[in-house]
Amino acid sequence: MSKSMSDHAFLEIQNISKTYPGVQALHGVSIDVNQGLVHGLVGENGAGKSTLIKILAGAETADPGGEIRLKGQHFEPATPKDALVGGISTIYQVFNLLPDRAIMHNVLLGQEPAKRGILNMKVMKSETVRVLDMLGAGHLSPDTLVGKLKVGEQQVVEIAKALVNKSELLVMDEPTAALNQAEAEALFDNVRTLRAEGVTILYVSHRLNEIFDLADTVSVLRDGEHIVTGDITSFTRESLIEAMIGRKLEGVFPERQGEPGDEILRLNRISSDKVLSDVSLTLHKGEILAVAGLSGSGKTELGKVIYGDLPIDQGQITVAGEPFRPQPARAIDHRVIYLPEDRKNDGVLQELSVRRNISLSVLRNRVANRFGILSPKRERQVAQEQIDGLDIKTPTMEQEVLYLSGGNQQKVALGRCLAADPEVFIMMEPTQGIDVGVKFEIYQFIVEQAAEGKAILLISSELAEILGLAHRVLVMHDGRIIADLDTGQTDQEEILRYALGDTKDKVTTQMSGE
Repeated sequence: MSKSMSDHAFLEIQNISKTYPGVQALHGVSIDVNQGLVHGLVGENGAGKSTLIKILAGAETADPGGEIRLKGQHFEPATPKDALVGGISTIYQVFNLLPDRAIMHNVLLGQEPAKRGILNMKVMKSETVRVLDMLGAGHLSPDTLVGKLKVGEQQVVEIAKALVNKSELLVMDEPTAALNQAEAEALFDNVRTLRAEGVTILYVSHRLNEIFDLADTVSVLRDGEHIVTGDITSFTRESLIEAMIGRKLEGVFPERQGEPGDEILRLNRISSDKVLSDVSLTLHKGEILAVAGLSGSGKTELGKVIYGDLPIDQGQITVAGEPFRPQPARAIDHRVIYLPEDRKNDGVLQELSVRRNISLSVLRNRVANRFGILSPKRERQVAQEQIDGLDIKTPTMEQEVLYLSGGNQQKVALGRCLAADPEVFIMMEPTQGIDVGVKFEIYQFIVEQAAEGKAILLISSELAEILGLAHRVLVMHDGRIIADLDTGQTDQEEILRYALGDTKDKVTTQMSGE
């Protein structure tokens, strides 16, 4: 593997530690990053990835005793501006852009060409066009307001800022988390372009397919410690996961137990607001029924319609043989529960405690007495049951959910659902944005719930997940169910053909997801 011009690595992270009150986030981490390569950084949530990149970005300060060296020189950014001056740009999941300003004002923020206080708009436009062209985004006008751009286009603006800053190291934190497949592919092209231009990229992602596609080298963190660094070619997917979670994989998907029982949910010719058309399905106790489809197929809306988040124009739903008119409060009374796709905005309330998040769905019928007065003792009991049962890692049940890892936030959302003792469990992308260790725990959870007789409607973009967990898969296209397949008798290619509305031609396009 090539080094930089000197005998040193381009970036040397030496014995870096970081301690927060009661938490050792990093413990003596040492990693070398070589110039002009894509260096992957992986690990479970809570492994220390975010803390390390915040230290590199000048947003956090490391504990005494370690050192960072950039191009052979001591590097200790006290502020994000110090990091930028030193040649390091960081693109976080939440973009740092001004939505009410034009692209060129965002790209050149702080570096606007001016004479006697007057901006040189011609130069600003030409420089912005130059970097956008380099990123394959020449169709974007420098005058367009950033707030009007799609998420993928906003990310291009963030990368353009780094190019204008002449950044030599670009840190990308979960860069595809909010992107669709087309936007992600455009990002991958940009990463390859930047590498060809000599830019060093530290690529942080839980999506291992991206790491194997893009990275030259990969480092693994676990529990705040550096585990291993090596050429990506020296790893298999299994060996990389084992390094991340610290144990052998005995099988990604747990074995399904038992067979589906009596029908519990039926949709009969449901249509909704031009997003669903004539949809019919049945779901049985103990069954894991998956729903697959591309973006815009109607699979997301299907879950919302059953729970009552979208109106029904025509058709009928029955639960346990009784007519059911969906509405969220009524759904809980009918023991139908819904795990939203967007964990941070819809699955949990970030500012509330773990205790209150878990009890939210049952405040009326399990926590309050007949006079509507909440019982703190009952609420703590409800919360503690789920914390213990789901192994939610939190200092106390009073901890604000905001400060938990993504995987533990998802467990809190699952705990809220389980507290309602559902018979029908609608799960929307239950492992999206979750690290591999917690992902396997959720797989086990899903299978166990089905074994207990719960009916699971699994709406997912991950075909491996669907084939590994579900008894059947319904494939949606253009608001309709166009296939009902036995997962034991199908494969990813057949599902993809149906998802694209084409059952004849061989399709190699991949759906989004890891």
